[in-house]
Amino acid sequence: MYKRVLQPIVFVLLMAVVYGCNQKTQTSLPSPSQNDSASVTVKEQEDAQKDGKLTYKQVEQSKKDKSGEYKIIVDFPTSGNPILMNAIREYISESLGISYAGELENNMQGSYDGDLSNGQKMIDYYFDLKYKEFKKAHDLMAENMTGDVPTFASETEIHFLYETDKFVTYEMKKYEDMGGAHGGTFISGMTFRKSDGRRVEWDLFTKSKQDVIKKGLKKYFEVNTDEELENSLSLENTYLLPLPATPPVFTKEGVLFTYQQYEIAAYAAGLPSFIVPYDEAKSLMNTTGKNLLP
Repeated sequence: MYKRVLQPIVFVLLMAVVYGCNQKTQTSLPSPSQNDSASVTVKEQEDAQKDGKLTYKQVEQSKKDKSGEYKIIVDFPTSGNPILMNAIREYISESLGISYAGELENNMQGSYDGDLSNGQKMIDYYFDLKYKEFKKAHDLMAENMTGDVPTFASETEIHFLYETDKFVTYEMKKYEDMGGAHGGTFISGMTFRKSDGRRVEWDLFTKSKQDVIKKGLKKYFEVNTDEELENSLSLENTYLLPLPATPPVFTKEGVLFTYQQYEIAAYAAGLPSFIVPYDEAKSLMNTTGKNLLP
């Protein structure tokens, strides 16, 4: 549980106001069936090691009570290049520790210090932190409110997304609601170089990306002119459009650019995103990046 700077109930009410400005309709996450959680067989692991592919099994934890509904689902790597598996497991740990609540300097990002190969133990650790955090906040709200107390929610899913002989990509979807009119959504991902587990960041893009960003955002907002795009954004300066705060994600179709809620536009805009085809992205990248592309 994070150490609070504000008085607890003030913190809870403030969070409710913030969450009330987000969109819940875009963030419902599917609940997989039990059949989807089957363990990886020995033969599958051996075959994967032969062809260099990553194998994984789904691990999860969930709980529903009067305070709300909570869930974590992760595609946890089980075999493949040990260096790559370790890099992905570290990413999963760091991602599960990110929280909307609490001061940034007190987050629990990557705080799990147990066996990285034990996916269930890792998930249970972060689930316990999240549940206790939300349960305490809900109890404080119940003590200081009259009438019905809203239920909370926290759902995090981290799934395998795409793989080639050179890289593997994971995607993270996080939805949290602390009792406001709507919840808050965070969607991101990470691409790893298979040879050594290196994470793909924006530093691989060395050429100007302004035209690409402008083109992609115009398509997302369904506008044609610079003036129309400017009216769609909440930025003070649209002459220099920022890169997304979250890293590029290599998908089957190309490089995915994703902006979070409020990052460049009002909540009604959702999460502005677009895909840049690989043949176009290649011209923006350095040699390291080009060598990764299909």
